[in-house]
Amino acid sequence: MFPTPAQVLKQREGALSETPFPLLLHALAVEERTCTLELKVRQREKRITFEDGAPVASSSNLLHETLGKFLVEKGKLSEVDYQKALAESVSTDVPLGGLVVQKGLISPFDLYKQMQANMAMKLLDCFRWTDARFRLIADIEPPDTSVRMNTSQLILTGVTNVMPFDEVATHFAFTDEQRFAQVPGIEGPKLSAKDARLFQSLRFRPTFSELMERSGMDTDATLRRLYAFCVLGLADFAEEVDKRPAPAAVGSGVQQALVPPPPLAPALTPLPGTLETVTAAPSGLPFSDDDDAVKNALLSAFLSHRSQDPFDLLAVPENVQPVALRKAFLALSDKFSPLRFQTADLKEKAEGLLVAYARAYGALSEVEQAALWRKRRQAAREKKTSTGRPSTAEQFRIRTDLLDASTQFDEAMKRLKATNHSGAFEYFEYACDIDPKPLYKAYRAWARYLMKPEAHGKLALQELQEVLKQEPGCEEAWFFTGEVSRGEGQWAQAEDAYRKAFKINPKNRQYVDLVQETMKRVKR
Repeated sequence: MFPTPAQVLKQREGALSETPFPLLLHALAVEERTCTLELKVRQREKRITFEDGAPVASSSNLLHETLGKFLVEKGKLSEVDYQKALAESVSTDVPLGGLVVQKGLISPFDLYKQMQANMAMKLLDCFRWTDARFRLIADIEPPDTSVRMNTSQLILTGVTNVMPFDEVATHFAFTDEQRFAQVPGIEGPKLSAKDARLFQSLRFRPTFSELMERSGMDTDATLRRLYAFCVLGLADFAEEVDKRPAPAAVGSGVQQALVPPPPLAPALTPLPGTLETVTAAPSGLPFSDDDDAVKNALLSAFLSHRSQDPFDLLAVPENVQPVALRKAFLALSDKFSPLRFQTADLKEKAEGLLVAYARAYGALSEVEQAALWRKRRQAAREKKTSTGRPSTAEQFRIRTDLLDASTQFDEAMKRLKATNHSGAFEYFEYACDIDPKPLYKAYRAWARYLMKPEAHGKLALQELQEVLKQEPGCEEAWFFTGEVSRGEGQWAQAEDAYRKAFKINPKNRQYVDLVQETMKRVKR
């Protein structure tokens, strides 16, 4: 059905129109590649860092995707605090995330959750970059912080909600008679009730039309989910599944050696006056996963550990002696021991820290490695002293390298107000290219219509319907739908659109007049 992961990754560069983004993601995950994926389309650029096949970091030249702007957008940070933290981050070379935590503007736990959401937004946006060029770069720059994403979940969500339907249909061809089936033995993502219903329907080896009927979904929803399942290797054509060797059942055809059970450890003698045996207690008290202080301490350490060298990580001086080094390592290992956590997510973070502490201890325990790290620290200090604070020109370049959708939108609105409809459309297009917000897309459709009302009415209505499907509460989209429908002579549709706009914003009395006017037209 699709090329194998190894075949997909034979090409070091290419076009996403030929190698779709979900296929590329899956190949990197299966092959467990550590690399950087670079995407470019027109003026937009992204770089995604993969470690062992999983996305762990992403950067772009889109302003709304930066962590600071994302925190402002989500109401976690005020614009004033963001600007202050950004200026301090540029001047001190301290990551903005670390600064806002230091200043108490957000807790480490909340910051990590927002970083996860920010990372997901960046990666999901790539599913609509269908005309981008990609390049795989073997060398990677280790990110300061690591937010590991679940590739399977990412592919399912991206294909289901973001990837253009036309692209899904283009890359997923089959005949009406072909049947689909589950592929046994493949571990997949967590499924919603809706997705699980469709996946379970594959047990009956249906055709596509039968699958739609069994799942109760329309063509769009069914095709998207089926494509995602096939990319993930969870489903395939029934005839292809039959060709695969059946997974061996436990004990079938395999003679298992009988191994005598290990002798039971002798029970300890109960203490006088007790009914329970004495068990060895773990050192230290186990933390509660619901303890906010514990979670924040763990996440704070986890977020910063990748940007620290062994000395900083273990909080020891450069002239640390072996005994003190060992004590520091054991203390940190015990403080965030994975045994103290039950939640899989927190346990994973604790395990990551334990590995980092062990590597740091190993590096500083060797004389040559410790000397090398001292030289690196000295070189970094000298570079920092000689470089000094970035110049005004450098700071300005850092800011203007980012593409800001809101700036493009504001310029488009100025041109729209000046009745420069083609100029407005151009800048609305820029804004949508950078950040496809429903509001931006609604105005783009409206500007398209105003350029040539006699030719663009049908297309504008289609675009507005797509916007309303994505965001039913977009007042402007309903108003523009009413205006375009009226221009097309579709008075009943115009009346309905005006009513819905009025329902969203009853303070705008203009809608009342428009409804009354269209009602008269409908009665005629």
